[in-house]
Formats: sequence, structure tokens, C-alpha cells
Amino acid sequence: MVGGRQTTWRLLKLLPGFLVAAACLWYAFRNVDWPTVAERLESANWSLAPLMGLLLFVFFTLKAWRWKLLLEPVASMRVRDVAGPLMIGFMANNILPAHLGELVRVHVLSRTRNVPRAAVLSTVILERLFDLLAILVVFGVGLQCGRPLPEEYQTAAVTLAVFTGLLLAAAVAFVFASEPCLKLLDWICNTCLVFLPTLWRSKLVELLVSAADGLEALKQPRLAAGIVTASVAKWFVMGLMVWMSLTTLGATNVLAPALVVVGVIAVVILLPAPPGYVGIIQGCFTAVLALYDVDPSLTVAASVYYHLWQYVPVTLVGLYCLQRTGLRLSDVTQTEPN
Repeated sequence: MVGGRQTTWRLLKLLPGFLVAAACLWYAFRNVDWPTVAERLESANWSLAPLMGLLLFVFFTLKAWRWKLLLEPVASMRVRDVAGPLMIGFMANNILPAHLGELVRVHVLSRTRNVPRAAVLSTVILERLFDLLAILVVFGVGLQCGRPLPEEYQTAAVTLAVFTGLLLAAAVAFVFASEPCLKLLDWICNTCLVFLPTLWRSKLVELLVSAADGLEALKQPRLAAGIVTASVAKWFVMGLMVWMSLTTLGATNVLAPALVVVGVIAVVILLPAPPGYVGIIQGCFTAVLALYDVDPSLTVAASVYYHLWQYVPVTLVGLYCLQRTGLRLSDVTQTEPN
């Protein structure tokens, strides 16, 4: 009976992501002429495939370098030391729902390199903040260089920029005034959260102390500059991958729209997501490129091509890195919360 309840609960947790995927796939495919998609694929310029592979390699190299910089105050590691757990996490995102790959890479790095888990987790959270800022830069460049889009898009970008700026300001304040912040949070835990068990409150305070240690990179100008540079560069590289996918399938003059696509994808994947972001990528390609009058059949073909590059090589490399750690797939998938 207990096993049946656990299975039902797991299925219910998967449901939001699959509903999002179904809605996105319906939206992306509703006006597609599949024979035209097949023709686009047959006439594609496959000689550009090596460039896609190179861009993918550069993207993950930049991401691993940035994570190394974020971790430097906690533990000094080489780029290749963090690249393995990073790829394992992205592999897990491709086969697990709800962004669980982020927890997986925290678990793998903590276990294989003996780094405090809370400090590692804090760097992953900080990554998201820098990603949002970098995405706004990429999105803004795309909007400014391409055809003017409806005002609501620009309003949404400004709203997101303000929200992200407030989050980053809070993180910076926590780093540079960690002692008074921790005292305040300790007071809140012991005064306002007295309804929680004492053990939970003490663990929360310990987690915040470890998180403060994990955010030390912001105090060092060299590390902070490298983190910002890597964040912006990697999202521009991702924009080039979208542009290369569209160019491979026959589109022209779509660099600015490609940057806008990346910005939209990066925000939409924050929603409940199915494994591998199936449907979400196709929906974002369709929603954005329709505003630039790109043929829907070309859009779908390019989105599938782009998605395959994000899924197949990343999953295979992640599985290879997992095998090298000596861990089993079940060892890392058990990081999923019950």
C-alpha cells in the first residue's frame, strides 16, 4: 500500500511538467506541414554540423570554468574536476524531471571532491542569478538589433531585469554583510519560526552559514569579473547555436531572432519541466520566430535539430563521466526528494 502511494505521488509530481510539454508541443506543431519539414531536413546544410559540435563544447567549457571560479573560495579545483559533475547533472536533467540535475551535480561534486554540499548548492543558486543577468543582456541585444517587437515583450524584459537586480543585490548584501545578515536570520529563526522543530531551525542556520562561505567569490574582483564574463559569453554562444541551427535548415538573417529565442527559452525552462525540456524548446522557437515571419516548418525542423544537439551528446558524455566516477545511475537519481 505504501509503495502504491509513493508511486502515485511520484506520478503526480511529474504531471505539471508533462502538461507543460504537451501544451508546448501542441502549440509548436499545430500549423506545421510535415512534408515540408522533411524537405527542409533533406536539403539542410549538414556541413555546418562540426561547428555546432564546437559551439556546444565551448558552451560547456565556459560553464565549467565559471563554476570553478564560483567554487574557488570553497575548494581549489581544475576545470576538468568540475566538468564531470557538471555533465552528469546535465545528463540527469535530460532523463529526470523538475530540474533535478542541479541537485545531482551538487551531490556528485560533494561526494567525489569532499566539498560541503550547502556551499556547492549556494554556487548553483548564484549561477542562476548571473544567468538571468546575462540572458537579459543577450535578449536586449537581440531586441535592439532585430525587428521591433510588441511593447509587452520589452515590458516583460524590464520587469525581469528589476526582479533579477533585486535578487542579486540581496546576494551581494548577504556576502559583504554576512555577519549581520546571519545574526538577523538567526533571530528570525528563533523568534518568528518557533513553530518549527529546534533541529530544523538549527539546520537552517547551519545551511545559511555554509551558503555564505559558498558566495565568497563575489568579494574577489578577479573571480567576479571572470564569472560575469563567462556568464555573458556562454549565453551568446548558445545564441550562436540557435542561429546555426536555423542557418543549417535554410534560414537567413536570423541572428537577432536567435538571441531572442535563447532569452525566452532560458526564462520558460524555469517552469515545471519534463525530462530534457521536450516541447519547451519547440514552443519557444515557434513563439518567437513567428514574430519574425520565419516559416513554421523551418522553425520546427531547426528546433528539433538544436534539441538533438542538446540531448544526445550531452547525455552520452554525462553517462561516460558518471561511469568514470564509479557511481551508478541509481546512486545519483536517489538525490530526488521524497
